[in-house]
Amino acid sequence: MKSDTEATHVPHFITKFNIEQHLFAKAKGSNMSWTVLRPVAFFDNLTPDFFGKVFTASMLLRLGEARKKLQMIATSDVGFFAAQAFINADAAEFKNTSIALAGDELNLKEMRMVFEQKTGKKLPVTYVFVARIINWMSKELGYMFKWFEDVGFGVDIASLKKRNPDMKDFGTWLETESAWKKA
Repeated sequence: MKSDTEATHVPHFITKFNIEQHLFAKAKGSNMSWTVLRPVAFFDNLTPDFFGKVFTASMLLRLGEARKKLQMIATSDVGFFAAQAFINADAAEFKNTSIALAGDELNLKEMRMVFEQKTGKKLPVTYVFVARIINWMSKELGYMFKWFEDVGFGVDIASLKKRNPDMKDFGTWLETESAWKKA
């Protein structure tokens, strides 16, 4: 896995990479074991407020309406794998292993369709020029969305769903955990 040996240019990804490298170095030659979870973008970034609108407009800016897909995951599914790693710390599937995590892969057009189908509302989005300004002002956000455009994650979602059949896709997350879920 490249993430074990190569950092990206996205500052918060670099920070995580550096922490992982420190963990690997401290564990080497000891009896300490580790599990590294590498979640992709969170469904939870899609919120009904301005931030959520900037998130979707940033997708439109960098990934287009249907040009490129973004892998995403529910934070609760990250929690599932974290709990399993603690409960099964000595199991081969977790011990001294890095696990990339994603629950769905959608382009913005697909997100719009699923969102409208599940909520009956339009996907929250602001103007692309607003996202362009914010991506320029917040260099880290801009670098991240540029990385999504140029590289992306490449997680094997099917294999993860074999390990956790209850893993949420975007539609399930909208229905069960999002701000738009029906009470």
